[in-house]
Amino acid sequence: KMPSTMIDSSSVNIIEEKKEGDPSFPSRTIVARDTLKHEISKGVVRKKLAKQRHLVIEKAFDGNYLDSFFPKLKDLFDPQTVHYNGGIAKVKEWKISCYLEVMEGGIPCTNPHLELRNVFLPLLETCNDLFIHWYRQQHSCNNPNQKRKLENFGVKRIMTFVTRYTPNPGEQALLKHVDGAGKVDGSVVVALPTDNNFEGGGLTFWDGRRKNPMEIHYDTRSGDLAFI
Repeated sequence: KMPSTMIDSSSVNIIEEKKEGDPSFPSRTIVARDTLKHEISKGVVRKKLAKQRHLVIEKAFDGNYLDSFFPKLKDLFDPQTVHYNGGIAKVKEWKISCYLEVMEGGIPCTNPHLELRNVFLPLLETCNDLFIHWYRQQHSCNNPNQKRKLENFGVKRIMTFVTRYTPNPGEQALLKHVDGAGKVDGSVVVALPTDNNFEGGGLTFWDGRRKNPMEIHYDTRSGDLAFI
């Protein structure tokens, strides 16, 4: 049994601006602890030493905060059927995600669920802030020009969706794929709560040296955060 939910702020593009009045740190009621950005910085260093580019932080978001809007999520969740090229796994029809934000003219394309987007907006804005910190650490170097470029930028979410996985055929997993297929600067994945007991689930990455990437699996649970 693998019923679970995840939000994927997949397809995040870096833009050369920073919003006025951005908080120096996300709301304490959303993140689980004040040391989160420090953990991200340390995690990036460890991953760089291992020649890997992804990062997973366990229980990054406060469980009580996520649980507080779970009933609203269940009530509003409305999966949409989309068709696209299928990616590496060649799955061309996808029908277990509810789209909150969509790329204009992009594939897959559907109408965004604006009411559910409003429920998630504080979490999404927090993900923006954390992604900026991760991306800056990921691309920092001793080049002064690069440092200046990384000081003032924001992010634009291109495709955001909530996915509910179940043990039913075709609903068990999003199989191996390349996020954004080269059209984005990165992705964020957040594991959400469920009210059903389950076994299995999680996230698998193929990362490392280009010619010999490692298959790395994480037993992700509610509140876990992944940067890709």
